[in-house]
Amino acid sequence: MTIDELVALLPQPQYYYRYNNTRSDLQYRYIVVAANVTETVTGTTLSGNNTVGCSARKYKLTFLDLTPSSFKPGLSISAYVRTNNHK
Repeated sequence: MTIDELVALLPQPQYYYRYNNTRSDLQYRYIVVAANVTETVTGTTLSGNNTVGCSARKYKLTFLDLTPSSFKPGLSISAYVRTNNHK
């Protein structure tokens, strides 16, 4: 999903003033991300959601090699990520 598509889905507050940069439209906004994952073999579906805060700054996220490449449904997983300023 592109940023423009995301901005088009969000309701705009009453004090909304359109800027030329769509990233500013997301600044200080919160988005709920929901996912349903179905395991192919068993057909078990797990659901989850989380709230994501938006910022005006861009970052580059890189998953480190020690992040597991697979997970087991129902068990927690830790991801190891490096953040860099993205210009």
